[in-house]
Amino acid sequence: MKFRDFEEKIAELPVFRLNDVRKLDSGFHRQQLSYWQDRKLIKSVGNGYYILANKKIDESFLFMMANKIYEPSYISLESALAYYQVIPESVLGVTSVTSRKTERVETEWGRLSYRQIKPELLTGFEVVQQVEGVKYKMARLEKAVLDYLYLNSGIKDVIDLEGLRWNKQVLTKLNDNKAFLSYLAIFDNKALDLRVDQLFKYLN
Repeated sequence: MKFRDFEEKIAELPVFRLNDVRKLDSGFHRQQLSYWQDRKLIKSVGNGYYILANKKIDESFLFMMANKIYEPSYISLESALAYYQVIPESVLGVTSVTSRKTERVETEWGRLSYRQIKPELLTGFEVVQQVEGVKYKMARLEKAVLDYLYLNSGIKDVIDLEGLRWNKQVLTKLNDNKAFLSYLAIFDNKALDLRVDQLFKYLN
């Protein structure tokens, strides 16, 4: 398959792997991907996935890519908290949660980090649709906060929370929030319940 033909056919996929290409051409050889990569026509993004080298990479695309190359997962933790303006600084790389093992994928645009949670906790996200077909799974604010508190056992009291410099104005919407309490019940974790108590002391 000539690269121009391949480029036209694969353009609708944000990232692709060998199996995706073989759906277009059953006789496609793996070595061709290496050849195109050496010629800087495509780039490896880890876990056997590639993108076209001329693909425009922005934060939304990185979110979509993070979802795709390690499924099932959704954007959460620091990346989601920055997305909702809970934390004051931008985040290097992309942070996600997954029901698979904890994993890190290094890319030229930063690290894609995945923290493991129980399969039954892989909920509380929504699909964000951007222009040009870009879409990704992003934790709701309520779930991103709980994911963070659940996976950061070092948070013990209000002083620890003050050190995070979270935006209290954004987080006031957690007060009497039915979705927040519903997600908290799914965790069914006493240690998390105590951290949430400290969070409300911090906010109030």
